[in-house]
Order: sequence, then C-alpha cells, then structure tokens
Amino acid sequence: MNLSLNLINKLKVNKKIIFLLTFFLIAFPKGGFKVSSIPFTWGYLLLAFFSLIFLIKKKYGILREHILVLISFLPFQLISLLTLLFNGFEKNSFSFGFLIAFIVSFYCLPFCFFFIFSKNIVNLDLKYFFTLFKRFIFFISCYGVFLFFYKILTGKFLELIFFTINAQDKGFIDIKHINRGAIFKLISTYNNGNLYGICLIMMLPLYNLIEKKTYKKFIVKSSLIFTLSRTVWIGLIISEFFFDFFIKKNKKKSFIKFFISFFIFITALISIGFACNFSIDWFFDLSFGGRIDQFDILKNIEIFSTNIFWTIKEIVYLSILENFSILGFIAFLIAMLSPLIIYLMKNKKTKKINIDLAVFFGLLTYLIISCSDGAILYIPIMSLYLFLSSLLLTDKKFNLDI
Repeated sequence: MNLSLNLINKLKVNKKIIFLLTFFLIAFPKGGFKVSSIPFTWGYLLLAFFSLIFLIKKKYGILREHILVLISFLPFQLISLLTLLFNGFEKNSFSFGFLIAFIVSFYCLPFCFFFIFSKNIVNLDLKYFFTLFKRFIFFISCYGVFLFFYKILTGKFLELIFFTINAQDKGFIDIKHINRGAIFKLISTYNNGNLYGICLIMMLPLYNLIEKKTYKKFIVKSSLIFTLSRTVWIGLIISEFFFDFFIKKNKKKSFIKFFISFFIFITALISIGFACNFSIDWFFDLSFGGRIDQFDILKNIEIFSTNIFWTIKEIVYLSILENFSILGFIAFLIAMLSPLIIYLMKNKKTKKINIDLAVFFGLLTYLIISCSDGAILYIPIMSLYLFLSSLLLTDKKFNLDI
C-alpha cells in the first residue's frame, strides 16, 4: 500500500491522472481484458484505483450540489436493490455481467464522481482537460473514419489487443450487430457503432464549443453519419439544434447554419442509402430496429416489479419500467435528471455560461435519445454521463466564446 501512496504523491493533481482517465475513458474505453462475461477496462480499473487511493489519503471534499445528486440517487438505489434481492437475476454468465455493470453504473460510479472526485472536479484544470478532450475526440473520429474505409477496402477490422479490444474479443467484432449489409458501421475504438455515436453525441456540444477549426468539426460529425445508426442520426440533429439555437448568440446566423447543415445531412443520408441499397422503409423502420416488442411492458405496468433482472435493454425507460416497476421508473428519472434540475435551480437568476450550456444540452440529448437506444450499461456511458453531470455543477473560472 505504501507503494500506492508514494505513487499518488508523485502525480501532480493532477495532469497525469487527468491524462490517464481521459485517455482510457474517451480515446480507448474498450481496452482491457475480460473474465468470463465481465470486461475489466483500463479506464474503469483506473477509476477504482484512484478512488481507493483518494479514500485512503482522504483527498476529497464534497460540493453541496454533488451531495444533493447523491441523495437524489438514493431512492432508485434502494428500490433497485430491494427488487434485485426479492426477484433475483437470470442465473447465467451473460446476465451476471449485466448485473455487475448495473451495480457499477448506479452504485459505484455516482459515489466516485459526486463524492470521492467531487473536490478534484471542482478544481479541475479545465484548460488542460479541454485540450485533451478535443484532441481525443478528434482522434477517435479520425480513427473511426479510417477504420470504416479500411474494412471496406480490406474486408477486415484492425484490432489492437488491450487498446481497442480486450484479448478475449479478438476476431469477434464482426458479430457485434454492426453489419449493415454491404458495409459495416463505423465503430472507432468503441467496437460498436451505436455506443460510439451515443457517447460522442453526449460530448458533441462541448466539443463544438471548444474546437474552433471547422474541418475538424466536420470530420467528427461525419463520423457520426458513418455509424449508420438512426438513433445517432436523430441525436446529431437534436444536438445541432440545441447548439445553434440555445448556445450560439447570433440567432440569425444560427438559423442559416442549422438549415444548411440539415440539408447537407439529408443529402449525405440519401447518398448512403443509395450506396448501401437501403430502402425508404429502413430509414423509417416502424419496428424500431427490432425493439418494438419492448413496448409490450406498457400493457402490464406494475407498482412493484416481479420480473427477474436480466439486463437494461436499448429503450432504457421501458426496460427500467419492466425491471423496477413504476416506482423504480420515477426514482430513475429523479436520479438521472437531478444534475440538470439542480443546475437550473442554482443558476436561475444568473447568466449561464457557454461551457455549462454545452454540457447541459449534451446530457439532455443523451436522455432524449435513450427513448430509442441509451446503451446505459455499456462502458463508458455512465462514467461519461456522471462526470459531465459533476462538471456541470461546478463553478467555472472562465468562459468560452463562440
């Protein structure tokens, strides 16, 4: 343990820690290894390691707003815990992996980001973090576009063991529901087009604000189109709408830019449709990509759930309703919305800065697209959501102009 304490003392607060966590949660979130059905990624292992060290060293201090968020999570944590204890879970390794993911996402990570790391996020070196943030997002976008065309040209994926995949998944990327007939989805370092797109949509408003070079933003947004995900496409439209009309100050230019971007976007989709031989029915799929059966839960809503836990499916809200009943659903909404509500209440009489608005609308866009696919138990969704939520509630020492 002394070795660990010496290590933490040598790390300046901590640019090395900021770099490592940003690198392995944004640039290479899937790097690591797997034990049975449970992935151990470097990013989450580092979160656990630094959390333990900070607890031992008592290197934490808690922001009032962060305490309120933790309190807001308690009802859902209690209801879900009781439901799991009484109803149990599917007894197979696949379901057990999702159970561990659920516990980490809704019990461990909130404690990390709103308690252990609260002081560190308040004192975060934003200029350094923003530099890493925009570079890593541009990197995953460029790598994703490269890999997209590399697969088309060579017929295979480039797999970097322990960085873009864990060792046990080598050779299995092709079967991860990313095939769209003639071509495969853009997956970047996330191994899944929807997951990559959902994470990037959450971070996109902040990236749009930080990055000043138009060509880089164009590449990032193009990578979202190449995910071939209708959920991600809808999220891109929503994100651009929020950014142009609620963050940008020049509304006239915003109006023109949004509709030019929308026209380019539709043109790109039509081109992709022709290239991939997609029919009009594919674009307006009434089966919600095979998720229509998830709406059956609405036929039998329970006050107290009697269902055995298996996973949280793509349509997050319906799956929460199925697993944890109407009470759990309400508690879940309170938990997930609490950072946004607390932010609005805290700043209702003050002018909101662009950084906060970008983070706010990134989180809000994620909550909206979760009506289609939220991938909430997949790494690194909840770590990004909770970090950005924690960052949202801190006071910033500077602002960024558009």
